[in-house]
Amino acid sequence: MARDSAEIKYGRKRFIIGCLGVGAFAVSLANFIIGHRAYFQIDHDEYRTYSSELPHQSVIKFDGEIIYDGEYISHILDGELPFPVNNNLKRLKFRPGSLPLSSAQSLQKCYINSTRYGNQIPDKTVMLASVSDTHKLIYRNIPKSSSSTARHAMKDFFDGNDRRVKHDELELAVHQLDYALISFVRDPLNRFYSSFDESFFRLGPWMGNSPLVQNKPAVRKSYFENKYKVEKYPYLYEGLPTIGHFRKVYCPPDVLARNKNDCNDVPSIENGTLAHRFERFVRDYDG
Repeated sequence: MARDSAEIKYGRKRFIIGCLGVGAFAVSLANFIIGHRAYFQIDHDEYRTYSSELPHQSVIKFDGEIIYDGEYISHILDGELPFPVNNNLKRLKFRPGSLPLSSAQSLQKCYINSTRYGNQIPDKTVMLASVSDTHKLIYRNIPKSSSSTARHAMKDFFDGNDRRVKHDELELAVHQLDYALISFVRDPLNRFYSSFDESFFRLGPWMGNSPLVQNKPAVRKSYFENKYKVEKYPYLYEGLPTIGHFRKVYCPPDVLARNKNDCNDVPSIENGTLAHRFERFVRDYDG
């Protein structure tokens, strides 16, 4: 009887363990099937179902909008996935910096309306250049491409000075007067972001009356002459009345506490708030 009782207990244990194993397997299988079928249906039932072999699509909500992971977007850009089926969906948004593409690859995917901003690219007959007659050297200025550094170097080391010159004059100097012509180029996206960053800073409300401009009357005057351009986009500077508030958005707290002048030399902690405002500005800007 004792032996039979022991065998019964052992059999019960095996049965319970077996049931647990089957249950765990069933739950795992169900999760796999559900996850596979709803792989790209997070928050939107109208999206198609795709293979679970594709990278995981993470979705977050920001200010009521759906933000997708850049890897999912890149599959659509490369033609590996079709655009989601949704008649009301005009654009897919992704987190800044999450596209697994280089700047050049991203730029190739951009849609550009060449007529919308046509008036913002004037056809100038003259251009800025730094000219050194002593060394027969001309630096052709390209803004936001180390231009300030190069102009200072031309002045300090080559006896150069800034001039407004015509293209024909440059051609004459190079091909007939034996001048050397140099310039610097920069990644287009980095140059664009740098330009926007500088404009954002120079048109901030802190430029009206703060220690930054106390000894810079020309900069302060420029602010008051141009601030009307951003006044119709109040969301750009919402919650940023001073330069201190602005720094807290992008500067790591430990760096800010140590030396605020180091804020521009370290990676930004901006969480997408400023990028979101920038995207809205691009949509609202009328050219």
